[in-house]
Amino acid sequence: MALCSRVSRTEHAKGATTAVSGPVLWTDPEVRRFLGGPVAEQKLALYQQHFAGRPYVFSVTTRDDAVVVGSVPVEADSRFDGRREVSYAFLPEHWGRGYGCEAVAVVVGWALMAVPSHDPSAVAVTQEANVRSRRLLESIGMQPVDSFVEFDAPQVMYSAGPH
Repeated sequence: MALCSRVSRTEHAKGATTAVSGPVLWTDPEVRRFLGGPVAEQKLALYQQHFAGRPYVFSVTTRDDAVVVGSVPVEADSRFDGRREVSYAFLPEHWGRGYGCEAVAVVVGWALMAVPSHDPSAVAVTQEANVRSRRLLESIGMQPVDSFVEFDAPQVMYSAGPH
């Protein structure tokens, strides 16, 4: 499915994982810099099992050559009062090209319309220190609505849709 002019999305069937959404994104030190560091090799199988069971995990690929540049999962019933939560990770070699903004914006819009929730909004959480991620969320119109400490670091929650 085309997300926009440059990026397409593939929703994975239950039980499937993408080549890039697994080990590469989970073990890359730059990708994991604000996510607790690279996942240890002995824990990769647990991560794959967790994501294989999730219904709304999208690979983000370039339209022209189908190169996988990242992943955007949506948690329908998140730890934040059951609100839809959008998260994302992109390979560093594709940072700064607009793929993240385009894909996250479209997935947030899709989640607001297609993922059932008792709350009309969708949220995303990032570390306060992750300036690039905060800029991405703000550039697509998400607003900071909360801050808290989690994983021993200050976090900022952003929201889209009616508050």
